Amino acid sequence: AKEIEIAEFEKKKFKASLAEIKELAFLMPDDFTQELQSICAKCGVAVVFTPNLPKAPISGATRWFHNKPIIQLSGRFKTNDHFWFTFFHEAGHIILHGKKDIFLENVKGTELDQEKEEEANAFAAKVLIEDKDWKEITSNLPLMPLKIERYAKKLRVAPGIIVGRLQH
Repeated sequence: AKEIEIAEFEKKKFKASLAEIKELAFLMPDDFTQELQSICAKCGVAVVFTPNLPKAPISGATRWFHNKPIIQLSGRFKTNDHFWFTFFHEAGHIILHGKKDIFLENVKGTELDQEKEEEANAFAAKVLIEDKDWKEITSNLPLMPLKIERYAKKLRVAPGIIVGRLQH
């Protein structure tokens, strides 16, 4: 994270960039990791990727270092719904919560503020699929693959994000 050149953190700019990042998640270009880092760096957020360690139950983490936010992603589960939900969850912590908090889930010895985790989960879910759109999707169950693809195209999300949320 120290090696990534980032601008001064601007919460409003970072929050506004989430629409561009959601579009990136939909398009998934080959260089999406570099694009994600670049967009976030312009807003003052460092994004780093760490290989998933065996038996390490961490998908992502958020912390502040020298007054700059860092989102660390492991790629655990290696699916776009887990990856992007994790990213937006961690972004939610940056936008909604304090600088002194460190957010690690499923790690023994770390205290978990369940209320903040639920807020970050709701934030990520809403960024990916607005509540009104989710109500429309769930009012049309069961969904066949073609209908999922139509919703995904309409909402500009990967079909796996809809399927992952339905599974959750």
